Amino acid sequence: MSNWKRHLLVMVVVGWALGCSDGSPSPAVDWDSLRPEAGSGCSALSVNLDGHAIFGANLDYRQHSRGQLFINRRGISKTGLYPSATGVTARWVSRFASLTFNFVGYQYAWGGMNERGLVMSTMALPQSIYPPPDHRPVVDSGLWMQYMLDTCATVRDVIASDSLVRNVTVDHYLVADRSGDVAVIEYLDGETVVHTGDDLPVSALSNWFYDDSLRLWRAYRDSGNYWRLDGNLQRFCLAADRVAGFEPASREEAVSYVFDSLATIAGENFSVHSSQWSIVFDTWSTKVYFKTLAHPELKWVDLSNLDPFCNRPVEMMEIQTPHIGNVESLFFDYSHDDARDHFHWFVDTWETDASRQSVDQILSHVEGFECNRGQIRRRGTGRRLVP
Repeated sequence: MSNWKRHLLVMVVVGWALGCSDGSPSPAVDWDSLRPEAGSGCSALSVNLDGHAIFGANLDYRQHSRGQLFINRRGISKTGLYPSATGVTARWVSRFASLTFNFVGYQYAWGGMNERGLVMSTMALPQSIYPPPDHRPVVDSGLWMQYMLDTCATVRDVIASDSLVRNVTVDHYLVADRSGDVAVIEYLDGETVVHTGDDLPVSALSNWFYDDSLRLWRAYRDSGNYWRLDGNLQRFCLAADRVAGFEPASREEAVSYVFDSLATIAGENFSVHSSQWSIVFDTWSTKVYFKTLAHPELKWVDLSNLDPFCNRPVEMMEIQTPHIGNVESLFFDYSHDDARDHFHWFVDTWETDASRQSVDQILSHVEGFECNRGQIRRRGTGRRLVP
């Protein structure tokens, strides 16, 4: 198998798993015949507090709990892995620093927020049919999300970027920003489909088409008999209920409400609690809160306390830490060995048809991103991230 084909195979599998699909059958057309599954997936929702998004996301797994956090610097020159149909490869410099949660590996974000308050999370949608090759260079799946966090400040920026790069993915995404704008981005029948504004009456997402999920929620919400639905649709309906039921609150109460919502989605109303991670992003304060199933004590990171500039190494930490409260001091300089071990763990766990050598080549590519010192612009004093 040629290198580029192997890379593409790895990234398609990476994209599938990055969005948290367990490979189980898709929901059947006969909705009433469906029953709850204690399966896997991902879920996300966003509520609006005083015109700003409070965004929550679950990694809804029983089996796989590993993950890494990265502080991605501003001013890094990056390139994509694959050329467009006309031979052009994506090239960009990160305009914004970000904090990402990575399930697959370095630069392949599962979820995250940048210093401008843009936040995203991914969920698998294996039925996705992404746009065919054209003049746009390919930036695939998790690297696509990192590209957005690197270059976009708002949901509108993310939507507009579809004219610049082509996402090769089997995922769909929930995106929100500091202004409270929210969007769902899907790839259906070879087209990019965006739900936002009036076309996004409830800001929630799981592992099924947004339109179908919304229709089923509206059909079942009065009775609340979500047990009749597939697990993916159950999680969507529970998330939609929580979004619809949100009322104005203090910032601390809103964060707690979203965590409670994530716990409900994860299965506290059912027999199995499956979430391994639960993360809440406050887009106004740029604070990120998280818990894990193994270590459920609340932890948080304030992006405004982190150095965003690329004259320092990327920093990382393991998500499974028993520490409580502010965990900013636990970040350490990027470690090739730790990143490689995690990437290999992912490939081995998911039994992908790819050699470790191929994965090492991908890791070598993203580790080769360098600081473009001409792009560093210190705005104001101190280390605050928000420009």
